[in-house]
Amino acid sequence: MDHLPTRAQMQAYVRRWKELRPILERMSDEDIRRANTQDSIRIFDQAFRIALRDLPPRESSGLVEWQRYMQIWRERGTS
Repeated sequence: MDHLPTRAQMQAYVRRWKELRPILERMSDEDIRRANTQDSIRIFDQAFRIALRDLPPRESSGLVEWQRYMQIWRERGTS
């Protein structure tokens, strides 16, 4: 069985994230300020065009298959 953290360990984890949050937010804000939107659009456009070229469109989004798997797992969990 996996080791579960103690209450004190979880509290320390939460405290660390509270301390780090402002630092991470500043880093994220700075990354956004420095981002070159035109370059990003060009790069993503190229990636999108390559995906369209190399990956044929699907007949389905996969949702029906996902629902089928969920039904199987649900049935397995109740038997």
